[in-house]
Amino acid sequence: MRVALGQIDMIWEDKEASVKKAEKMICDAAFENADIVIFPEMSFTGFSMNIQKTGEKRHSSETVKRMCSLSERYNIAIGFGWASLPEKEGEKGKNIFSVVDNKGHIIAEYEKIHPFTYGGESDVYAGGEEIVSFPFKEHMVSLFVCYDLRFPEIFQAAAKKSDVMFVIANWPESRHVHWQTLLRARAIETQSYVVGVNCFGEHDGISYSGDSMAVDSIGNILGEISGTEGVLICELDDRAWELRRKFATGKDRKEELYYKLWQ
Repeated sequence: MRVALGQIDMIWEDKEASVKKAEKMICDAAFENADIVIFPEMSFTGFSMNIQKTGEKRHSSETVKRMCSLSERYNIAIGFGWASLPEKEGEKGKNIFSVVDNKGHIIAEYEKIHPFTYGGESDVYAGGEEIVSFPFKEHMVSLFVCYDLRFPEIFQAAAKKSDVMFVIANWPESRHVHWQTLLRARAIETQSYVVGVNCFGEHDGISYSGDSMAVDSIGNILGEISGTEGVLICELDDRAWELRRKFATGKDRKEELYYKLWQ
């Protein structure tokens, strides 16, 4: 699987301007024969709590329609983040990671399980309750968003069926060591490929260094892009399953015991 990491310096709360930048990156990724290009969390607005300005109706999102159109035009799958408006009065919105295939069809939509309470996200967005996995290019892929990375339990659950994890984020430069370390840790402990795509630039007064990377199933960094906007192409093979068969740490987990101790 050829994955393009689209480390975009999005225009704050300006979807139209950001999508124009993204289209150039989509074109570049397609030219490099990538199977999919992935953009950061809330890809075309930045990590905004101003949901009345940035949010879209769940089942009639203009951003989703636009990405479907671009995926078909450039013959490449696209993964991207966006904010959905509350579906009913009194409810909260959702922080969503969507994937569309190269024919313009939605193939996966994940609702961020862990809103970032420290940053006020849980005041505006409700957490999802399902891990989302889907087949893609002879792999099984699971989707996660930013703060999810700090919770290894959901990655272990996803690894029961998936060998690839995509994580999109708006992860500040001030905690970039956490980002880099946790991506590698999730890969090592689940014996999975982990692809983390972060934004770059300064958005709403917060600096982002990017540090988007792909990590193999033993923790080696296959490629990383830091300190700039750009597209990084990484190749993922199928060796995760072979590693799991030979070095079967998953079989040695004692989940019933862990649950008992947790209780």
